Amino acid sequence: MKTTNIFRLRSRTAFKSSSILLSLGLLLGIIVLSLPSCELERFDDIYPDPAEYDSLTLTTTNGKFDKFKLDSVYLADIVVGISGNGDTIRFVKDVDGLTYYFIAPSTLPVGTHQVRINALRTLLSIKIDTLTGLGNQTADAIISNYLRDEVTPNINYFNPATPTTAAQLGKIRDTTQFLFNTLNANQKRSVAIILLANKNFFKDFNTALRNLRSVPINTVGPSAVCTGADYKTYYPCLFEALGLAYSSLETHGRLLVAFARALNGSFFYINSTGEYRLRLNANPSLVSGLLQFANVLPKAMIVGDLGNRANNRTWILNVDFSQVPATAMFTHNIIDTIPVKLNYRNIRDTDIGSALIGTYVSRFNAFRTWWKDSPLSFFPVAPALTPQTAPLALNDLDVSATLTLGSTNVTKGVTVPSVLEDGFRVRFRIDAETAQNTTITLSVSNQGFSDMRTFNATVKPQN
Repeated sequence: MKTTNIFRLRSRTAFKSSSILLSLGLLLGIIVLSLPSCELERFDDIYPDPAEYDSLTLTTTNGKFDKFKLDSVYLADIVVGISGNGDTIRFVKDVDGLTYYFIAPSTLPVGTHQVRINALRTLLSIKIDTLTGLGNQTADAIISNYLRDEVTPNINYFNPATPTTAAQLGKIRDTTQFLFNTLNANQKRSVAIILLANKNFFKDFNTALRNLRSVPINTVGPSAVCTGADYKTYYPCLFEALGLAYSSLETHGRLLVAFARALNGSFFYINSTGEYRLRLNANPSLVSGLLQFANVLPKAMIVGDLGNRANNRTWILNVDFSQVPATAMFTHNIIDTIPVKLNYRNIRDTDIGSALIGTYVSRFNAFRTWWKDSPLSFFPVAPALTPQTAPLALNDLDVSATLTLGSTNVTKGVTVPSVLEDGFRVRFRIDAETAQNTTITLSVSNQGFSDMRTFNATVKPQN
């Protein structure tokens, strides 16, 4: 269903529409318990002077998670508005300080409903021009199909390699279904409407995730989003897709937290012994919130799994010339070696400025910073970029080396040209009938990467 947002503001218009889980209780508890307490404003019988209040109009649909934007900063994190018919709506401030999220009550009929938000000195007119309906489906069928089609496939991603994780995720799905079954008919309808009204809530994230899952991280070649014959052309594309997924996960994680806070379902309480307990009473807000958590948590874990394998993947060529002496000594007609070592390394924080993967590092670090400070921080999505290396032999079939001499008085041996030897050495023969000084440029290539170093050398006659 297409939803339009129309805002009218007197000064300006501006809008843009470890066990791994620990426990479901901790997740929702952290979010709800982190909310500042606030008393509901009273909807006074005396209507305020419109000249003293900003007037905004929002056109939306019932049950929609929506937003409006103001033209100056307001300090209130959560404010409450009350409509003329008594509906209480929580408005949750976004990180930009200007945008407020809320959920239009699923029971709002077609028409314009005025909400007075005293803390923002705002009169908000919520215009419902279309209704979210269930069509020819029942609320039970809508929720069951959603869990089956959107949640279960992501849970099954972890089978059979990590059945414990899959079982934990499955428990969230089953608990959500169980709680939904405790609701009466009207409450179930409310949950189904909220679900349908926000069906595109995770659309962009789902697309990024689907693309990522089609990319074989440990191989090189064509995929749904990337092509390339070697590491240097293939993996930057992969990490671009992965970086976009992290940015999307952060964006939707922020929205998920705002969604849960706007619902304010009073999910948890603390019993007499100080333990967190889930309110398993009939609560449409609780079920609606759990539906979104059941949707996003498996996806976060999938991105975490892909991120772990990608971040730990050693694929960038590193050539170590540090053992080459300041001036190398060679003897005419004698095979000798230049001490060079190769290894693969993974992505590092120091790559943040590189053209190859700098954007990914920035996106990943931004995501990690947000996640660490978010109410979801206990949920491990991906580790930090920890340096790792893997040895690479010079006689690997994919490794090539070339030797360039800087003096015409020095030549490479005809019988034994530049070849590769295991033991991390470049072996060759330099010929010179008399003592000669020269430069040697050594270039080593592998999987599209290439590194070279020029150093001084002295060639002496054979005794």
